[in-house]
Amino acid sequence: MKWIRLHEPRLLPLRNVGMTGGATLAMIAGNYNVTETFVLPGTAYRHALSGARTLADARRALEKHDFSADAPSFARLVESIGPDITERCSPIVPHSWVWFDPGAFDTAEIFHGLAELQHGIRESWLRLLDIQTIQRARNAGVTEAEYLSTASMAVLAQRADLHPGLSGRAWSPNASLGESNAIVHCTLGTGDAEAAAWEWTVSTTGEVLRRPTASPADERPISQSARLAALLGDRMAMPCTLDWIWDGQELTFLSALPAPAHATARAFSRRALARLTPRPLGPMAADIVVELLHDLSKDAGALLLGHRMPPIPPDVARVFDGSVYIDWTFAHNLLDRAGLPRDALDDLLLQRTTARVRLSAKSLIRLPRVSRAAVAVRLAVPRLERWISDNTTPLAELDGVQVETLTGDETLANLQQLLTFVHPLVLNLLLLLVSSSFRADDLSHALAHRGIQDRLGEVLEAASDTAGLDPWTHLDRIAAKVSDDTARLAAEAIAKGDSEQALRTLCTDLTVERDLEAFMRAFSFFRTSIVDVGSPTLQERSDLLPVALLRARETGAATRVEAAHDPLAWLDSLPGGSDILLRKRYQAMMRTSAVTEKAWFYVTKSLSRARMLLLHAGDLLVERGQLDRRDDVLLLERKELVQDGDLRAITANRAAIVQSNMTSTAPEVIVIE
Repeated sequence: MKWIRLHEPRLLPLRNVGMTGGATLAMIAGNYNVTETFVLPGTAYRHALSGARTLADARRALEKHDFSADAPSFARLVESIGPDITERCSPIVPHSWVWFDPGAFDTAEIFHGLAELQHGIRESWLRLLDIQTIQRARNAGVTEAEYLSTASMAVLAQRADLHPGLSGRAWSPNASLGESNAIVHCTLGTGDAEAAAWEWTVSTTGEVLRRPTASPADERPISQSARLAALLGDRMAMPCTLDWIWDGQELTFLSALPAPAHATARAFSRRALARLTPRPLGPMAADIVVELLHDLSKDAGALLLGHRMPPIPPDVARVFDGSVYIDWTFAHNLLDRAGLPRDALDDLLLQRTTARVRLSAKSLIRLPRVSRAAVAVRLAVPRLERWISDNTTPLAELDGVQVETLTGDETLANLQQLLTFVHPLVLNLLLLLVSSSFRADDLSHALAHRGIQDRLGEVLEAASDTAGLDPWTHLDRIAAKVSDDTARLAAEAIAKGDSEQALRTLCTDLTVERDLEAFMRAFSFFRTSIVDVGSPTLQERSDLLPVALLRARETGAATRVEAAHDPLAWLDSLPGGSDILLRKRYQAMMRTSAVTEKAWFYVTKSLSRARMLLLHAGDLLVERGQLDRRDDVLLLERKELVQDGDLRAITANRAAIVQSNMTSTAPEVIVIE
């Protein structure tokens, strides 16, 4: 057991001093006035925990630990800071343990004499073995043995007989809670800062924005501690708090510590949805996406967990400033129970290339407690094919874009039926994404066995090009037929801003004209950005077609079409590409990619149909004088479509909010207590 003085520059930087120690160390490194601080890394206790096999063994080892061997270290400690010592605990756990709540360790304790200090240190370490903490570890998939071999703690010690005066605590801005300013509490004497009598709100530049009606003292320590808290939060990359005292002349900082969310807090994240909704959505689009995500959570839980499905929060998906967030706390819990890695949703939805996949089939299939999930993923491809076979009629109706003859009630009824129809399709798509990850993992191992694992990205790209239903693939096939002269004339028309002339020029070839008409019928949902009910369809923006067609031609459409004629021919060109197992896994990847593309195809067609129905509802509202423009219907929520009154005031207010959301940057994670 070794005590190390934190304030000696030659010992910096220190490792494994815990969260509180790390934040305190950051203050010392910045030459701030921090009271003399010592740290006990806790090596002896670390061995006691890691050597235990069970929780009971660990408790006994800590309770029986003998401090006599460390007497010289404690003697030096008492000689330096006196018999009365303030102890602050600083847990040391992996950053991946987001479930760990260090809130139980953020209160400083004062001990009188060595015997009381030793007892306090022992009790502090026993708090690491709190049954609630161990239970959270189990819920997060961390075994008891893994916890005991990994968790540790440092103890910080400071003088307890500090000068009297103002005692305070400053909180850094917390963007995840929407807080852009620092908060400072203080009280007279050395009382608990949590019970402070006064509160200030201070900007990151030190300007006092709000103060108590009767300011009790000089505000210099208030603004200075607020600025330091903000700087510390930036340096630690997380919200922080710091304790301080002021004697009227000198400001002394004590220890700083991170300010984690409470154990019962819920974290909402938009990272996993960034690929699907990279920009803020309007109220109607967000309303529909939230409903789909809620039903997806319900359907996925029922499929993967059956009767073990936990209750679904009514706001499992919600909207903040136009961005859709999913309850990451609930999602992690659901994934844990299903036997999937906690980051599986991020891995699946953020795959800009499947070559970076981290989800392995072995991580799921070999776990006996998740047989339901394993079977569902294994049958993902035939499951969607059977669903398509069972729904041929409603799928064919998606091409019936004519909605002008529908009444208002019929329009809303069609919209509800359409969204209900999409629910199982979205679940199938999620299962196919998991299956695609598994197929990519299998293919990666097959390539690595032959020493050509660096070609995985090219193999997956080739498989993706043969999927069959991707609009870009069909544009490639049409673009490859456009002659150089025709392309030049169309480009000149586009440069003059005449998209209609460009389209007529491209259609002088009868084959291209016929293919473009077929493309328009099949891919009326095609967009240049994301797929949601807020994006214009190709039917509405026909001027996009010649631009997209020429762009495909310029970027190598002919080469991609040639490669897609015989996808196995490209594989044969690789060293060892003729291997039977490799070819089998490559073909499985191609089939899964094609079926996954079908799922995306029908989801996007459904949402395109939903947009057409909504715009028709907007036309009817304009006719009744409730709206000025049909596009304003996208500023409403679905429940407002049945209102009889004037809706123009609502849409006017919402338009300003939506515009503000478009220019703002939403936080990645929002925590709600």
